[in-house]
Amino acid sequence: PGAGGSGAGLTVRVVSWTSLGYPSPFTYTGGPGYWRMSLLFDTLTWPDSTGEQLPWLASRYERADDGLSYTLELREGLTWDDGRPLTPRDVAFTFEYYATQTFTPLLIGLPRNVADVVETGERTVEFRLERPDATFLQQVLGTVPIVPEHIWSQNTNPMASMGPEALIGTGAYRLEARNEAQDRESYVANDGYFLGSPFVRRIEMLPADNPLTSLAVGELDGAATAVEGVRNEVLDPFRDNPEFGIISSEAGFAFPLFFNMTRGGALADLRFRRACLYALDRPDMVNRLLTGNGQEGSQGFLPPTHPYYNPEVRTYPFDPAEAERLLDEAGYRRSGAGGARTNTDGSPLRYLLYIPDAIPLALAELTVANLRAVGVEVDLEVIDLVRLFGIKLNGTYDLLITSYPGPSAIGPNGDPEILRGVYHSTPPTEFHKATGYANPEVDRLIEAQLETYDVDERMQLVGQIQEIVAEDLPVAMLYYTTMFFVSRTSVFDQWYYTPGGFGPGIPDVYNKHPYITGRQMGTDVRAADEA
Repeated sequence: PGAGGSGAGLTVRVVSWTSLGYPSPFTYTGGPGYWRMSLLFDTLTWPDSTGEQLPWLASRYERADDGLSYTLELREGLTWDDGRPLTPRDVAFTFEYYATQTFTPLLIGLPRNVADVVETGERTVEFRLERPDATFLQQVLGTVPIVPEHIWSQNTNPMASMGPEALIGTGAYRLEARNEAQDRESYVANDGYFLGSPFVRRIEMLPADNPLTSLAVGELDGAATAVEGVRNEVLDPFRDNPEFGIISSEAGFAFPLFFNMTRGGALADLRFRRACLYALDRPDMVNRLLTGNGQEGSQGFLPPTHPYYNPEVRTYPFDPAEAERLLDEAGYRRSGAGGARTNTDGSPLRYLLYIPDAIPLALAELTVANLRAVGVEVDLEVIDLVRLFGIKLNGTYDLLITSYPGPSAIGPNGDPEILRGVYHSTPPTEFHKATGYANPEVDRLIEAQLETYDVDERMQLVGQIQEIVAEDLPVAMLYYTTMFFVSRTSVFDQWYYTPGGFGPGIPDVYNKHPYITGRQMGTDVRAADEA
């Protein structure tokens, strides 16, 4: 690896994700797959450490007053890796092509709300929207990779294309080597990149069973903690060593408890769901499992770190006595002093809680213990991710703890449009949907906030959504975890977590921007010998 953070010959080594698909725009998987793809392909805009969208392939962009169109001008002299020019026709083709294909939900950089894309000049293009969309700049212009028409126009099966032509893009890097069996990839800088020669010259992605251990022994230059959270005793050796730098992002991931309201009975009873939340000692979970490296969940779903967070939402502090009172009031009586409760018809009040094997079992065990303490009997079953998808999408569960965003992309601090996927009666996918929940007022507010460009007005609408769902409680947010990234600063010291995430809202540290520029802000590329 390069020394002293100098770009001259600088190699950065990170954990690999070759299992997450081939890095073309149509075959990658999830957030880590999207990052690898973004090294090879570009979007029209892209964020830096401020979270603001910078002109990228576009040199400028402008939204119409009615919010129904965007006009963009492309940079001069853009070319594909094979030397062919990138034109407005390629931009229009990209969106036409996406519209003709059907992709897996794990392909996260997909267009939406695009009615038409029209070439209006030698370097200009106009996007016409189906409706005003406050997320369009980030989640379409800053997310969808532009692809070459001359490569893809005759390809009717892009998800099966894994040859070198599928990787012809405009990106700052080129795939040098890939060994899926050994879980290794390497990318080298494209010296013809339109912003200039990338600061980081080579990116190696290497296997690591324990990334922090691999970092400590010099096999990696940077490593992230698990999204499930990390304890202080794991971080302390790095905190005490001046060779390493640590950055963090609060509420990078979330852990919600889903109630399947379609089952009816107590699960559809608001008093029962509220009693469960009062019974759950979430501060104890954060302290015991994470040694404080997390935050108690907000029942409006958005965390306190979110710019649209509403601090006035209803709270449910740990209060077993209140949980007992609500359960008694609802008719779920104990069979005796300290005994298990029964339903109103006398049958046992007993449910099955599923938890994926990727989530700490201790979280489920504490949940079960807290609920049993107030007389709610809960059985526990650990399942794999394949079964998780099945039971969640089919609604064949009672209680379920998952991680958010899980295999999808947008983290808890992403655009508040994430609330659509959880609380709207007809979300884009059922995976994060509050099963059985439908509130027409929430649907109306979700539609209204999407079409509102004024930040203050949109914040009011999003705040109302949070207040309603915190009252209705179809999902109980247990806690958010703080994500940490540890790096050897003598190699590279410009890592950051992007506010709101990069691409559609990926909450990870691997924004390509600092690799390319050697900086945290702007598009000027740092010289190799610049301190």
